Amino acid sequence: MRYCVFLVAACMLVTLGCRGASLPTVENPSPDCDALASRLDRGDWMVNKQTKIWKVSVDQSLQNMPPKHVGYLVGKRYRQMRGGPEFQMYTVTSLNRNEQLGHIDSVGRAVRYEPRRNRGFTEVPVGAGTLENNVAAIFDTLERVTLEPTTQKRLAFEALDVNGDGLLQPAEMERYGDRIRSADSNRDGLVDFEEFATIETF
Repeated sequence: MRYCVFLVAACMLVTLGCRGASLPTVENPSPDCDALASRLDRGDWMVNKQTKIWKVSVDQSLQNMPPKHVGYLVGKRYRQMRGGPEFQMYTVTSLNRNEQLGHIDSVGRAVRYEPRRNRGFTEVPVGAGTLENNVAAIFDTLERVTLEPTTQKRLAFEALDVNGDGLLQPAEMERYGDRIRSADSNRDGLVDFEEFATIETF
């Protein structure tokens, strides 16, 4: 019973901590829920490492077009520093992963951030459903949304692969010197993702 009461209280604290009324005005209209969660209860809360990341795409088959990549969904687990249960929250971003568009809380409620003229934002509840439907509601689209699991390393590789051919060319690796070139195990002058994945820190 005490566990259930604590879990409900934890969810309420995080939800209240991410409300616009308690946030300072910042240049970026989207809130930093990580910072908010980490300072709840005067520093008694902390954020665990990111757990999952997905590419968000919108179906455009009715327009005879391929799916359109519109942003990202990032899952993180939160817990209290003093112990207790962990809980999952999700942040939805645009293609610019620093631009947060909304969040989905630990009980599956979706909230969209709508900018205000004074550079703040208003939180707008947009429902509670499946993860895909919640993400679609935050993007304010009626089109079907698909979530493709990915990783930070995969995203880093895709950012470097400017021409999108699935290989890092010498010009694409140049600014990183031997750090990437040393992963070229077959010595063909190119680095594919399997080779890139062997780099320990990137």
